[in-house]
Amino acid sequence: MSWLSKLSGRDKGGSAPAATAPKERPSAPPNIVIDRHEYAPEEFAMGSFRIRPYDGDLIAKQQFDFRIAFQLNGDPVEFACHGMVVKMDDKVGLVARYQPPQPFYERKLIEYLRAWKGL
Repeated sequence: MSWLSKLSGRDKGGSAPAATAPKERPSAPPNIVIDRHEYAPEEFAMGSFRIRPYDGDLIAKQQFDFRIAFQLNGDPVEFACHGMVVKMDDKVGLVARYQPPQPFYERKLIEYLRAWKGL
């Protein structure tokens, strides 16, 4: 190794890059927290979800605030969202649409969903 490569930090030596640990794949969709009650949605997609059974007091076309919570690479992530009930009955459960969260949390949610779906 030359003195110039030592000064510039370019090592031609064979130091292999460190192996990254395999990422943990989530087994369930993110949890939905409504009025301090945590629900595991039956279906979850960007922009909508379905909870069945739902025993809260929301009604159809009502707007509501809720939180989405999950673990990403061992770190807890939880953020607020605003949604609207699309349909609510005993057979279907609670079907809601929600506005996308702030961009930072939207990226975290996309990363979680990709890991959950195996993409």
